[in-house]
Amino acid sequence: MKFVDMQSVGFRLGASVAIVVAVLAGVSAVAIHQLDAVSVRGEALVREGLRKVTLARSAQNDAQSEATRLHSLFLLGERDRRVPVYLEIDRHRASLYASMMKLIDSAGREDERSALERIQKAREAFNSASMEAVELIELDPDASDARKVMLEKTMPALQTMLAAIDDLVSAQAAAAERYTAELTAAQERSKQRIVFLGFLGSLVGFAFSWLIARSIAVPLRQTVQFADMIAGGRFDGSLPAGGPREVKALTQAFSRMRAGIASREERISELAYRDPLTGLPNRSLFGDRLRQAIANAERSRYPVSVLVMDLDRFKSVNQVLGYEYGDKLLKGVAARLKEALPRKSDTVARLAGDEFAILLASQDVREATGVANRLLRSLASPMTLDGQLVDVGASIGIASSPEHGREASLLLARADAAMDAARRAKTGIAVFDPAMEADSEGTVSLLSELRRAVAEEQLILFFQPKVNFGSKRCDSVEALVRWQHPERGMIPPDQFIPFAEHTGFIREITKWVIDKSLAQIVSWRRAGLNIGVAINVSARDLVYEDLPSFVDDKLLEHGLGADRITLEVTESAVMDDPKRACEALKRLAKLGVRLSVDDFGTGYSSLAQLKRMPVQEMKIDKSFVLELPTNPNDTVIVRSTINLAHSMGLEVVAEGIEDAQTLSLLQGWGCDFGQGYFLSKPLPAPQLEAWLRGHSQKMLAAA
Repeated sequence: MKFVDMQSVGFRLGASVAIVVAVLAGVSAVAIHQLDAVSVRGEALVREGLRKVTLARSAQNDAQSEATRLHSLFLLGERDRRVPVYLEIDRHRASLYASMMKLIDSAGREDERSALERIQKAREAFNSASMEAVELIELDPDASDARKVMLEKTMPALQTMLAAIDDLVSAQAAAAERYTAELTAAQERSKQRIVFLGFLGSLVGFAFSWLIARSIAVPLRQTVQFADMIAGGRFDGSLPAGGPREVKALTQAFSRMRAGIASREERISELAYRDPLTGLPNRSLFGDRLRQAIANAERSRYPVSVLVMDLDRFKSVNQVLGYEYGDKLLKGVAARLKEALPRKSDTVARLAGDEFAILLASQDVREATGVANRLLRSLASPMTLDGQLVDVGASIGIASSPEHGREASLLLARADAAMDAARRAKTGIAVFDPAMEADSEGTVSLLSELRRAVAEEQLILFFQPKVNFGSKRCDSVEALVRWQHPERGMIPPDQFIPFAEHTGFIREITKWVIDKSLAQIVSWRRAGLNIGVAINVSARDLVYEDLPSFVDDKLLEHGLGADRITLEVTESAVMDDPKRACEALKRLAKLGVRLSVDDFGTGYSSLAQLKRMPVQEMKIDKSFVLELPTNPNDTVIVRSTINLAHSMGLEVVAEGIEDAQTLSLLQGWGCDFGQGYFLSKPLPAPQLEAWLRGHSQKMLAAA
């Protein structure tokens, strides 16, 4: 075993495999030899038996043919006609004799020799009788005596010979059965030998394999135990001794890994509690420190204050300058916040995105407000990012323990609510007030009512015509949702759509609008109106990965082509997450859905981004159209936008047309479509049908 211990795993495995292969090769050789022997013997027996049966049948046929020719002699009166028959009789007799000689020569068993003797005697008697019959036929033209010889001697001799031949064939069949039994017995003996040798070879192979496997497994088991100690944080274990060269190399690698893990654990622990971008504590570490500060404050009866800060215009920096500048801005803000804190013991953390939190131990609301003002002043001056000056502002919410709560999560949530209030009021700083929670409860109530509105069909669709300036017809409308509240009456969209977008419930409303719009298109089609519908899509909808699949399913459900709907997407919706938004738009365009950029000119999108969007239409925001006849700046913007869109192969829709002069200007500048109260206000489906049938041409003519 010492020699084996010195060898590598490869040598050991190779030796084990070689032994097993050698044993299997020996067993296979014996098995092949046995099978070959049985096969050769069986083939010889079968071949010899078939030859004898063939000879016997040939002799039988020759005898029957000879008898048939003898009978035909009685029908031939002239001798010249009998001569050819005599020749046939001689040929069959010679063939019969040759077959008999071959059978006699190959006879080996006693039963074969006895049967052949009977056949030979019967053949001699048949030959004698047939010769006698032939002689009588030649002597007596009437052949009466010959017939008598045929009946009394020739035919009985023939039957005796044929019976003897049948006995020979039966003997051969019996011999074949014996041969088969012998082959079966030989095969069984071969099988027993093969099974015995296979069992013996398996034992030998198993024994060698077990010995070699044990010489590998034991050191490996010790190495695994060593690795488990490292995994458990115990770095003082000793290296396993002995084993193959590969196992020794493995244990040495584990030893180096142990040293590396020990040196990196401290770094990993730091990364788990630090924001990798700014190096500030993350939410987890901030929560731990806040809980500890609250516990210490309760024992010493000192206050603890939390500030939650959210940057203003951070989204614009990402959209305009790019995400690299956004990261640089976050680093710069982190540096300014740390520098602005009055005490080194205060903690500033990055919670997520552009949201920061500050922990102020032993400071009440008044003192925390002073720190908040100091932080805002530190952000007042612009930051320089690779030569770009960026103005940064912030909104800060303040909550203090024990005044506003004694739990870390509650205190942080209330500071966050105060920050939201400061951002909405644009005051910069807000201290938590219980009324803010009332607003939160109202939000929950409104969300519940919105869910009920969708479930109970309280939402209603209005449709505003989009007039084609080229054909002077209306072949599409924009779907606008209204809320018919059972208690509050008709609620306009600006009072619930922003809330729905903020909470994410806008996805459910959009799905409802798509489904109902498609159903309305089908209804109009049955009424003889071929009208398409434009549907607004929000940023939340675009990042909803199943939106294209949902649209496809609904189109199939209603039996409509994708070209019957247009999805209108705002610039800001795309810029919230350009990559995911463009991917969703490409999937929708692949379905054949028409896409439009809504409210163009109000966001921060770039032309490069617009070129990558698979859109067919650009919609000018109504803020540029309402004062078009009197505002030169709006005139320049609208005309430039129309020319730009046409140069990019896009059609242009102008919304907010309120008078005939605006309509005339837009038509003169080549605008493709228009909508607004001058053409038609948003209408319920029945009133829209009446407008389409009776009023559209009249209104266009008056314009």
